[in-house]
Amino acid sequence: MKRLVVWSAACLMAAFSVVAVLRPAYAAVGCRVTYAVTNQWSGGFGASVTVANLGDPLNGWTLRFGFSDTGQKVVQGWNGTFAQSGTAVTVTNAGWNASVASGGTISLGFNGSFTAANPVPTGFSVNGTACTGSVPPTTPPTTPPTTPPTTTPPPTGDAWNPPSTLVQPLAAVWTHQEQTYSNGNLYGFRNYGWDQLFAANGAINYCVRWDSSARVTAAQRDSIHAALQRQYQKWMDQMLDNGQGWNNWPYKQVPVKVVGWAVRDRAQLEWTDSSVDIYVNNINENAPQCAPACGRFFHQDNNYSGCPGGAGRHYDHSLWLTAGFGGGAGGDWGQRMGSEYFMSNLTAENIHIFLHELGHTYGLDDFYDWDPTPGRGFIMKAGSATQITDFDKWMFRDWWRHLKSRYGR
Repeated sequence: MKRLVVWSAACLMAAFSVVAVLRPAYAAVGCRVTYAVTNQWSGGFGASVTVANLGDPLNGWTLRFGFSDTGQKVVQGWNGTFAQSGTAVTVTNAGWNASVASGGTISLGFNGSFTAANPVPTGFSVNGTACTGSVPPTTPPTTPPTTPPTTTPPPTGDAWNPPSTLVQPLAAVWTHQEQTYSNGNLYGFRNYGWDQLFAANGAINYCVRWDSSARVTAAQRDSIHAALQRQYQKWMDQMLDNGQGWNNWPYKQVPVKVVGWAVRDRAQLEWTDSSVDIYVNNINENAPQCAPACGRFFHQDNNYSGCPGGAGRHYDHSLWLTAGFGGGAGGDWGQRMGSEYFMSNLTAENIHIFLHELGHTYGLDDFYDWDPTPGRGFIMKAGSATQITDFDKWMFRDWWRHLKSRYGR
């Protein structure tokens, strides 16, 4: 792989402030940017950007650069929030990589498109400090990816410390998943619950697809919202040891907010306040659906410019509650189960079908045809447990340790 490199000289900015007496205060700012086209195909390309901080520690950063007028556009980015206006691109830090030590680096990546040509961007700057200079582009590889670059396996020395009795069955589970997804999508897929959570800086938004003719009171609405928060946190708690994040896990509490309801008939919802957006008779898969323009499933580039309520009212998951539906289903789009089942378990300690389906959203597999822990039972083996077990916890943590490098952890 050939690399395209953009270098800058360190820049020093001096400022003066008055605190009792005149005293100079200096803030050293500097950067070096390495830009690489990792692959390229007809009309598209993948690129990586590495920013070395040559100045004082950063607490929040904004990277800016400019494309040429050749139709270059960012299609999907990761490890930052990408925005583009004309040829100008702005990337702001995610919640977990805002702090950059002196000598530290920021690693970003994106897939892009172009029409006429794909020259190296120019005008790189970090927090307003220019990073100037470039070299001519070299010819990149020509293999088009179907997904962003894959994540490498976890490094030696990570905090993999499950109980000794679980080491072998956990290894068997991960080997099974790698073999099942032998085409590379296990690591290449970019819309697991993990991706959604980090893209939203540690919070999750829901849309409720009310696939029922029953009416819903404001009190029932609020109880559904509260149940989602309690049940969702049960999986998040598996990443904590004594209240601290395991293996660089950054979130102790994950706020869950319901931002929209989708129904066939507005009269089914017995409230008039505007606490949630309401979508009426937008039918997909023979069920009401919130606006696709607001859905993470439809906009994995985090571009919610077409969402009526704005980016703050986007939804990461759908809670699809269907009258008469037996069992459940789950994936990167959300979770589905019977409306009667969910409503009758609003105050239950464990809504076990929901917990099972949410596990699928985060990548955990089904176990219909084999059992890595014969006779013990766990939430992801449907019907064998009604709560998250220790084995479920360590399967969940195994996903994190394999994917955490894509979030800079």
